[in-house]
Amino acid sequence: MAFKMDTPVIVAAIDFGTAYSGIAFQFKHEFEKDPTKISAPQTWNGGKPNLMSHKTPTCLLLDNNEESSSFGYEAEDKYADLCMDGKHTDWYFFRRFKMRLHEREGFTKSSKLEDVSGKKMEAIVVFSKSIECLTKVLIEMLDRQGALVRQTEIHWVLTVPAIWDEPSKQFMREAAVMAGIKSDQLDIALEPEAAALYCQHLPLDRFVDKADDVHFGALPPGSTYMVVDLGGGTADMTIHQKTKGNQLKEVAKASGGPWGGTAVENEFLGTLEDIISKDAMEMFRKQYIYDYFDILREFELVKRKISMKTEDKLTIKKPVALDNVCEGNSFKELLEKSKYSPDIVVHLDKLRLSPDFVRELFRHITDKIVKHMEVILSSCENVIVILLVGGMSESLFVQDIIRSRFHGKNGVRVITPEEAGLSVLRGAVIFGRSPDVIETRVLRYTYGVYITPEFDPEVHPEEKKIIKAGNFHCRDVFGVFIRVNTPVEIGHSVTKCYSTIAPFQSAIRLQIFSSSDPEPKFTTDPGCLKVGELAIFIPDPSAEQRSVFVEFKFGYTELQVLAFEATTRFPIITSLKMNE
Repeated sequence: MAFKMDTPVIVAAIDFGTAYSGIAFQFKHEFEKDPTKISAPQTWNGGKPNLMSHKTPTCLLLDNNEESSSFGYEAEDKYADLCMDGKHTDWYFFRRFKMRLHEREGFTKSSKLEDVSGKKMEAIVVFSKSIECLTKVLIEMLDRQGALVRQTEIHWVLTVPAIWDEPSKQFMREAAVMAGIKSDQLDIALEPEAAALYCQHLPLDRFVDKADDVHFGALPPGSTYMVVDLGGGTADMTIHQKTKGNQLKEVAKASGGPWGGTAVENEFLGTLEDIISKDAMEMFRKQYIYDYFDILREFELVKRKISMKTEDKLTIKKPVALDNVCEGNSFKELLEKSKYSPDIVVHLDKLRLSPDFVRELFRHITDKIVKHMEVILSSCENVIVILLVGGMSESLFVQDIIRSRFHGKNGVRVITPEEAGLSVLRGAVIFGRSPDVIETRVLRYTYGVYITPEFDPEVHPEEKKIIKAGNFHCRDVFGVFIRVNTPVEIGHSVTKCYSTIAPFQSAIRLQIFSSSDPEPKFTTDPGCLKVGELAIFIPDPSAEQRSVFVEFKFGYTELQVLAFEATTRFPIITSLKMNE
């Protein structure tokens, strides 16, 4: 939804990631001088000098009153201290919970999330408290800099994967509003779009592959490129075409899957589980949480070092606690009996990992990424550049794999910006200044409403027959008004007319549905998802039938809905309510 503020003093972005989250901001005068001059402070400390970072782990610590919140490395360290002191039972610790919105099976506004110990809390609270923590850090940072900025002078941008559905984006907006951000001061930015927008402004020397001499920002109108956003949780891919005036047009709908950096980490944790058993690994995670966090941080460094050319073994510190959970055996003894010896070797207090073993952990994920890229490119043969962005794109091994498969094939060039993990965050700031830069998007879903037309025995199944106002009708019918894969310009509208069915009816309520099927018949079909319920409030209800026009507007990052009284064309108050 485009923001109402014409010239906000500051645009602030929150990249709310699966594995890591970050914040960035930019003053109006900085944007006018250099759009890439964006502050993304290296403010997070992971307890190790080489883990000072622009981002922090996406984890939240709350007490029983859902207060005393801390976020990121601070939350990890504080929770570990509470565990060691035996005081953690009255606290909630949530970690890497964003993927629940990607999975979404049965997920609604009232859904609950389990923390690491199994305690539950409403998901909307967990997300909103996390956003609140991030906004607080940014406000405090501005205060320390002496920036005399009022809250009303800040426009916020929150990033989400392009492959997310409408309810997930709506959920994040509601969480941000609960966190204290006004809805008209908030934009939702799609991650690969934001990254591409940032890279448009980068000079050639800000890309890793300078020898290729591909100046992304100077690609001529008509050039088609693929954005591959590899984050912590998802791989998010889309194809854009540059148009005149450096505008962008989406030519293939966003797609992808759960193939981010955390999937590689899970492969490593699965290896440890194979060695010491599932129960022992669970004991290690619960009873020795400090060591658990530590080994994950150590493995994060390994992920950053490995490449196709790496020959030497990689080293991480072996926690003593691994021996404590092995029930009569040492970790070394169990390892030597496993299929992972000699790929993993214990040397004193270190684990030595063979580069082939680490590369194989990646291949379980990169094979899926490459296969999906091949499918997309097979249907769009005029792609000339593949732009790798996102935190996982900083992996030398991932770069090597994708370049070896695609670079130079059919004239395609694979390029990666420096600090690829920050391209989404910085691009979100630029998006906040120019949200209409994407002039055309391709719909990922078919949209429609729940309707109950007159029953037709030649079309409708008998089990869906109902009696309504004395006549036979069919329930659960999907009333399509726009189909998946339709290219839509920003503001593309579809207008429908709806009428009251009872005297003095004060509101018309419509259930909006989406589907991945271009021709869904019923709202109960596989792949159909209820987006939410639209309430259209009738002004001055009367005994006569009243009609309203509902305008569904597409092409933005979120679905927009407007309603008008049919005879006067006066706007009517509407409320799109997320599934409870």
